[in-house]
Parts: sequence; C-alpha cells; structure tokens
Amino acid sequence: MNTTELKSTLHTLIERINDDAILQAYVVLLSREAEGVPDFWDNLDTPTQAAIQEGLQDLNAGRKTDFFDFMKSQYGINR
Repeated sequence: MNTTELKSTLHTLIERINDDAILQAYVVLLSREAEGVPDFWDNLDTPTQAAIQEGLQDLNAGRKTDFFDFMKSQYGINR
C-alpha cells in the first residue's frame, strides 16, 4: 500500500470505531507522532535503560515470578 492508500484505510477504520476511549487513545498516539514527541525511552538514563533490558532478558529466559506470589512471600500480602 502506498501512503495515500494507508491514510484512506486508516480513515475508514476509524470511522467504524464507536468507543470513545479507543478513539481518544488513537488521538493521543497519532498526536504524539505528528508533533514529533520523542519516545520516553530516549529520555531515560543509560543505567535505567540497562536495568529494563536486563529485566526483559530475564523475562524472555523464563526467569520470572508471579506478582501475587512475590507480594505474599515478601510482604505476607494475599490476593
């Protein structure tokens, strides 16, 4: 699809959405893109980015703990 076709398809799809929350989400997303708002990732410092990357690697490697199990074991909080 070329740019014109993509825009037309987006317009058609948006016209079919009646949920205000979904439409608002698209407004926010598209407004940020149109205004050139930088990705929040670019504003994070290097140690924070590294910590997030490490966490994602752990998750992808299967090293994870259920949130509720963690809260129970660490703080004695049940669901």
